[in-house]
Amino acid sequence: MNEALKDTKSYCKKCILPESYPGISFNEEGICNYCLKYKPHHEILGGDKLLEVLTSQPKTGQYHCVVPVSGGKDSAYILYYIVKKLGLKPLAVTYDSGFQHEISIENARNACRILNVPLIEVKSSVNIRSKMLKESLLVSKKVGYFWHQCGNCEAILRNMSINTAKTYGAPFIVWGSSALESGDDQTYDSYKNLGGAQDNILFKIKRKILFLLKNPEKISTIPRIIYSYVGYHSIKYYFYSIYQRLALGFPYRFAFRPHAIIPFENKTARFVHFFDYVDWNSIKNIELLKNELNWKHPVGQDARWDCKIHCLGNYAYLKMYTISGDGINACNFIRENKVNRESAMEKEIDLSKSVEHKCEELIRGIGLKNYTLGFFKKILRP
Repeated sequence: MNEALKDTKSYCKKCILPESYPGISFNEEGICNYCLKYKPHHEILGGDKLLEVLTSQPKTGQYHCVVPVSGGKDSAYILYYIVKKLGLKPLAVTYDSGFQHEISIENARNACRILNVPLIEVKSSVNIRSKMLKESLLVSKKVGYFWHQCGNCEAILRNMSINTAKTYGAPFIVWGSSALESGDDQTYDSYKNLGGAQDNILFKIKRKILFLLKNPEKISTIPRIIYSYVGYHSIKYYFYSIYQRLALGFPYRFAFRPHAIIPFENKTARFVHFFDYVDWNSIKNIELLKNELNWKHPVGQDARWDCKIHCLGNYAYLKMYTISGDGINACNFIRENKVNRESAMEKEIDLSKSVEHKCEELIRGIGLKNYTLGFFKKILRP
């Protein structure tokens, strides 16, 4: 075992969850309760069933489906499978927030060129995205935790896919979410329903009030909560977000709700979750992508590297739970013997050593010269 792993005595012996993770406990063998209660998220339905679904409706255009591609391994494999295994004709769409890794953009273009798949590229204004991130980080400094640092790429990709399917008459959108990347069945089901029922502002306020009544020690956070809605930098962030959504063609009912996500159950085209049908073998498929699609990744990173903002989420998880968001996602892959525990721990250790530098590099890049990460507090939020 690598020398670096000798300091991991307070971790689950099967996965890499630490003793500081919320709700965790260990049995006599040192295996955590999350591993003990783990069950596969769902039965894989199979490629034949996927083909049946994707050919079940007549296409009014020349494409069977729309496939969003990020340049990461999941979406590249989906595109490969649909073309090479199913023999269908997809149309690919990709979104560059301005913070996409250069390699991911190259991967998306290479895959589409090699597979002879048309690619529609949409790029957000780098100026707007930088302003949004800058304002969100200034709010974060006020409230003590990262506030909406994500670029909302999922919402934008969903909207892009729906608009593209409508324009080109494609009856399906093949989405690349994986059940293994959620904590349990309930969170995965919740994710697939995300956007279907949007909370209104009064409900959100009521929920926060009830939270504070049940946790009176958190009443001191009220000014922070208020600032996150009506503070100077919050208002600027909301303005830029609405401007961006209008420029990208969001329906008005979603454009003026900066964090709303269009539901999967859309009337324009049906969303199909690829990994409900096809199993994912990380090691085997990465080699396939390298050989067949000239797919590349940064040294030491083969997952979740395509967005430069992603480091902020990992930093937040490390500060709160002493494990990154990537590390938490790796645990289900370990439980299903798709990833080796030792290699996952080594990646987690490497990530923990580099993530703060990446965050600081990102922050300097958008012009926050004297901004530090010392503001982050481990606080409970409603």
